[in-house]
Amino acid sequence: MDCPDLSNLDQAIRKAVRIRSDEGVVALSGGVDSALVASLARRECIVVGLKGSHDLSHAEKAAELLGLHLNRVEIDPLRIEEALEAVLPAIAERDPVNASIAATLFFVAEWAGERGHRRILAGQGADELFAGYSRYLHSPDLAADMVRDLLDLPRQMARDGAVAALHGTAFCLPYLDPEVVAAARAIPVMMMIREGIRKWPLRKVAERHLPAEIAWHDKKAMQYGSGIMKEMERLAGKRGCKRELKRYLEMVGEGDCPKVEM
Repeated sequence: MDCPDLSNLDQAIRKAVRIRSDEGVVALSGGVDSALVASLARRECIVVGLKGSHDLSHAEKAAELLGLHLNRVEIDPLRIEEALEAVLPAIAERDPVNASIAATLFFVAEWAGERGHRRILAGQGADELFAGYSRYLHSPDLAADMVRDLLDLPRQMARDGAVAALHGTAFCLPYLDPEVVAAARAIPVMMMIREGIRKWPLRKVAERHLPAEIAWHDKKAMQYGSGIMKEMERLAGKRGCKRELKRYLEMVGEGDCPKVEM
């Protein structure tokens, strides 16, 4: 399969980051999406995660390779329920996936807001544009699945925006710039996954700006990479809700969680 011309995509991404990089901080997890934004923006970065989490270690490695200043925020497990209590009333869907993503972003937005940053540059949208989810590997109709997920982005943006607003800041997403979206949509769907590698076009563009070990690194979703989901599961067990995360979140949302020993 021939390699498509990715110059339009490269140019669109560089422009989208450039026009958004006059202020703010970059949320860096160590994956290709956020690392490309960070490398192009050349602004200070932040990573959040529990001790020993995937994102903390990989963001540190990426920042070192890219010569970027990284603010490492190790999440205190004692604050997970505090974050959930704050985000659950703000988001429309309170299932475990949305709640864990919102809780992770809570700590990013808190750090940025406390330091007066009006803007948090982030890599959201790349998975939907470039077939980044692992479930795409087994999709019977990749084009239809990608369209469905693209149409879901406004809901995700509303969730993330509500969390950021709690701290007086906002997430800024270069991959959802209209020119980036148009350039991505112009690439044949069959090119998005090659030899089992997801987000192939984005990785090829990233390879022009990042070391190969970052461009081709396969990372976990933020709720897993940060360790938040695993900690929520542990807390649910402490609350007598083992394997019942939805019930646990209902308890937190109702304020029915007395202090427990960690």
